[in-house]
Amino acid sequence: MMRTTAPGQSALLLLDVVELLQKRRIPYAVVGAFAASFYGMVRASLDADAVISLRTPQERDDLCRDLKEQGLKVERRVGDAEDPIAAVIHVGDRFHNRVDLLIGIRGMTDGVFLRLEQTQFMGCSLNMIGLEDFIAMKMFAGSPKDIRDVIGVLEVSKDKIKAGLLEDLSALYGNECTTRLQALLKEYPLKE
Repeated sequence: MMRTTAPGQSALLLLDVVELLQKRRIPYAVVGAFAASFYGMVRASLDADAVISLRTPQERDDLCRDLKEQGLKVERRVGDAEDPIAAVIHVGDRFHNRVDLLIGIRGMTDGVFLRLEQTQFMGCSLNMIGLEDFIAMKMFAGSPKDIRDVIGVLEVSKDKIKAGLLEDLSALYGNECTTRLQALLKEYPLKE
């Protein structure tokens, strides 16, 4: 049974999607505004986002089929060679709530699924992206909104950040990400 009953409930739709991911044993990490809020930077968003790891096209097709069987709208988009995200599965309900499942972010390794933070939301267990992974991913994305998310998180959670791990993870996303992060950390230095 779906949890959503009206528009503006993408977080509830996320719980339904996560339940299916857990049932299928698909590794996932909640990212985006939901993760920003978890780390102290509350902002509104009309959708919810998670990164997932699919090992085969069959696993992807089975997931999409199961989502459709629950009455959800499913749209797959494949990125081109220049896109930093290999593919996205957009999941929506009849109230226009939306969850985006991101697949294959350039620079992100499966190690992200080993550094998860567990939390509870409305009685459900959720895998949140790790703090350092969240910051590195946001710095890689690099939009003004992403940078504001990182600044907000640094202002609230910087004492929890492992500087060496953050540097290593940002390096995976390339020189531009590392340069952006170093410039930001001059303004918002981490404790050694």
